[in-house]
Amino acid sequence: MKFKLSTSAVLILLGYFASISPASAWDAKAVEGRKAWLQYNCYSCHGMRASGAMGPRLAGEGEDVREAVLRGESGGMPSYKKYKITQQEMDNIATYLRTIDLTRPNATDPALNPNEPYFMHWWESGTPSQ
Repeated sequence: MKFKLSTSAVLILLGYFASISPASAWDAKAVEGRKAWLQYNCYSCHGMRASGAMGPRLAGEGEDVREAVLRGESGGMPSYKKYKITQQEMDNIATYLRTIDLTRPNATDPALNPNEPYFMHWWESGTPSQ
């Protein structure tokens, strides 16, 4: 059976699929966690996707990072207590870290990583653009 969609039907479908883009489906806490990750420069030691660099890999972690952030760790991790990082920001960062799936290599492709927020402009209000 073969059928043909009208131009208006195609436009309606395109509008629908655009409205359910991965950016709109991202968990709000994960988005705020990504913002904090960038704002506090966590990526400079742990990598843009928390895959590890000078600091250890944190992707997929979450709860275990709280104490290290507040207290610091020997070997280089400074305490962030002086930055007055809030409990909510810590919760959001933990949520963000749990969304990262390093088995999916291309973080910038929302089709491959629908749950992981990926953006660079933490200062944008709402959901930042990709």
